[in-house]
Amino acid sequence: MKKIGEGHKSEVFLMPDGRILKLFFPHFAYLAPEEAEIAVMLAHAGVHAPRVDESLEVDGRPGLVFGNLKVGTTISDAVRKKPWQIIAAARELAQMHASVHEHTSLELPSQRERIRQEIETGNGLDTSMKDSALRILDDLPDGNAVCHNDIHMLNVIVHPSDSMIIDWMLATRGNPLADLASAVLQLRFGEQPQGLVARSALEMGRAIFWRVYLQQYLRIRPVPKDELQRWELPAAVALAGRREGRMRRQLLGRIDDLLASSANQPTDLRK
Repeated sequence: MKKIGEGHKSEVFLMPDGRILKLFFPHFAYLAPEEAEIAVMLAHAGVHAPRVDESLEVDGRPGLVFGNLKVGTTISDAVRKKPWQIIAAARELAQMHASVHEHTSLELPSQRERIRQEIETGNGLDTSMKDSALRILDDLPDGNAVCHNDIHMLNVIVHPSDSMIIDWMLATRGNPLADLASAVLQLRFGEQPQGLVARSALEMGRAIFWRVYLQQYLRIRPVPKDELQRWELPAAVALAGRREGRMRRQLLGRIDDLLASSANQPTDLRK
């Protein structure tokens, strides 16, 4: 087998037969059956997502074999290598994400309960911040659309014939606008490389990407601006509780801006 990638929780290998093996590190072994179960639910919903052909064990480590996942590069790496394609890449992600929301599921976990739990258990978050987010969450509409809930540029594999969104561990059934608000925050904020030139280029690219992504998504699935804006505070508080470093600091700053704005005049998500 040839190793083709590695993350915090697993390594990824290309098997001799061309399929992809995701091999979990021992500390995260419990995630293998959970991801396999979610993959089955996504298949039932008809979502274009990695399909688990089989579960296996290698040197005591659990693994999942994906038969329909192509060897490619993340959308992040693709844009870094060919920055002139950033607008096309952002539009492609928007189209992929919007297509996910066309599917429904009654099997996946509840998005509302996931967001509530993340807000309530978020580390280092002010109680008043949590309370405000929960009050807004209680008034927002639910849904049964399939939602990924962790859209960012490392969770999309680009391939000439079959690009695909990966890492569906946080998938739920719920409201697409919650998923969209979370995606915009994750595409907008994040860590920076060393060096002034590199940081400036990344920030400029990031600003272009998330704005084009949002514009394209709203072309495909138009929604009233205020409906999307109402989801931003709960999404930001939930996300801040599970992020670290610069991204967490940026999210907390955005949350402060949202709390300072009038409840009847929410801050524009596009600013």
